Amino acid sequence: MVVTPTRVGLVAALTFALGVVWYYEGRGRWRARLTDRFVLGVPWGTLVTIAVVVGFYLFAQNGLRHWETPVIYPFVTWSYFYPTGLLTAGIAHGSPGHIVGNMAGTLAFAPIVEYAWGHYPPSARGRDRLGGPTAGSGLLGRPAVRALVVFPAVLLLAAFVTSAFAAGPGLGFSGAVFAIAGFAVITYPVTTVVAVVAASAVGTVYTALTEPIVRATFEASGPSLPAWAGIAFQAHMLGFLLGVVAGSLLLRRRGRRPALDRVFVGTFLLGTVQALWLLVSTDGETFVLYRGAGVALVAVLSVLVAAAAGASNRPLPRPLSVLPRAPNRRRLGVVWLVFVAGGVLAGGAWAAVEGELNGVGIAGLVSAWVLLSVPALPPLLPDGVAASPVTRRRTAAAAVAVAAVLVATPAIPAGLVVVDGAGVPGSESVEVRDYRVAYGENVTVGQDRLVEVGNVSDSVNVSGVILTSPARQLWTPAVREQTLAFAGNRTVVVGGVTWRETLEANRTGWEVVGNDSVYAVDLHHDGETTRSYRSPPARADVRVDGRAVELAPTTNGFELRVQANGSTAGSAPVPPANDTVAVDGLTLEHRVVDGTGRVVVRNDGTEVQVAERETYD
Repeated sequence: MVVTPTRVGLVAALTFALGVVWYYEGRGRWRARLTDRFVLGVPWGTLVTIAVVVGFYLFAQNGLRHWETPVIYPFVTWSYFYPTGLLTAGIAHGSPGHIVGNMAGTLAFAPIVEYAWGHYPPSARGRDRLGGPTAGSGLLGRPAVRALVVFPAVLLLAAFVTSAFAAGPGLGFSGAVFAIAGFAVITYPVTTVVAVVAASAVGTVYTALTEPIVRATFEASGPSLPAWAGIAFQAHMLGFLLGVVAGSLLLRRRGRRPALDRVFVGTFLLGTVQALWLLVSTDGETFVLYRGAGVALVAVLSVLVAAAAGASNRPLPRPLSVLPRAPNRRRLGVVWLVFVAGGVLAGGAWAAVEGELNGVGIAGLVSAWVLLSVPALPPLLPDGVAASPVTRRRTAAAAVAVAAVLVATPAIPAGLVVVDGAGVPGSESVEVRDYRVAYGENVTVGQDRLVEVGNVSDSVNVSGVILTSPARQLWTPAVREQTLAFAGNRTVVVGGVTWRETLEANRTGWEVVGNDSVYAVDLHHDGETTRSYRSPPARADVRVDGRAVELAPTTNGFELRVQANGSTAGSAPVPPANDTVAVDGLTLEHRVVDGTGRVVVRNDGTEVQVAERETYD
């Protein structure tokens, strides 16, 4: 980052403002409060976690040398059969904005969670401010271990779980951020709402430092997905629910019961601002956002979270609050589980016979099985774990835990996929170590589910630059057809844990008068060019002396073909700029006007344009 007067002034202003407030108002009060929970008053666990995630981006993803274009593909959860992606997806990121947004959220929410948990065990009688052992505590009770090892390990575990149970390929720390936010809002709801504003402020300050002055003009923009279409709602919701469950357990263990209304308001505000309401469906081309249903879901979820945190320990109304006494309760629990399992299996078999069983149906059956099995679980647990009467607070917390299981369930069939080595039919590919890159049109997705259900096909056709790697169970469009048609060229970055290589895709083409464009896609890598794709030829909708002109891509350029009486009378490559070529008595000219190439046909004083060079932005 280049040092400029604006950046220097911004840093000085922020430092001065924070320093004044700290010196006159906060230093004594905040120092006492923070040192009561943190070693030396610093949230070390938060800082260690941020260092791990940022360090992974800088070094493993090569972000230190290529900040804007990190290596992404080897760190995505493509399949449960790709261990590297499973282990790294939770801490890898796709862009500077991606990692900055997640780290801003971590910096805002994680200190709240770390403060709630504390570096010093609540039962410890003595506290060593330098992180030494406390009286009556073991290794996990040592403040230094709790701060530098345990807390970061739990956050990284949350990142692993939320990425492993993301429905589809996952990438980023956001699942863990939502877990942190869920824990924070149930323990300190008002502080968490303030942290939401703080996270936004951190992002704004970062943008002000990186782009202190912005100049913009009217400019065309290429086709792109809606901003909300690429957000991993399911992983976010799973992380949030897991955080709520962990927070409710901490509150129960320490005998705390925050105000129910504060938790409700905090959860609702957090959920709406942080887009927990994002319910999206897609068929691959069209994306549907269910905003109204999503906000209603957040409202209901807020009630459930508030009850898990602040509901009373009064029992539920009879007979819901009374569990059968042993030994009959265990027998009843087993009978109920067998009954539910039989019903679910029968329903699945019927749907399979009728050809109606698909991924959504499986998720519904599993959800029904989990929900209906919950009443049988308390009787099967050891005595004292789920004793009567059943309280309202425990019921709400159990409902949140069940919801987390249901949210995670759809990810299991989505992760059980494999990729064969067929590549892209009809296209020339470029191999970069274990990756294969090719351009294709209307290509069927090359991922095979291990379990075929019913007669329903999940196949989707895509067009663009396709990136495959059977070794990584990877099959994905790296550049969409519409994007390449708008821009003309795009760079694809591939790599691994210790290496990185780039490949460039270029599209060149001609817009044929009265017909589709003809174009070709070339892939450039390591000084070599491969023509990966050639579109079908197209004939101009004009005739000169009873003859038509057709354009067709060749292995290294474009060809003009003169058609007469239903057959090709002659052909020649498109001539260089401002040059001509004669084919079957017609003069074909490549004329450049205002920087744009045009193919013009001349004969006996007649001049007709048949094609114009594609232009890109």
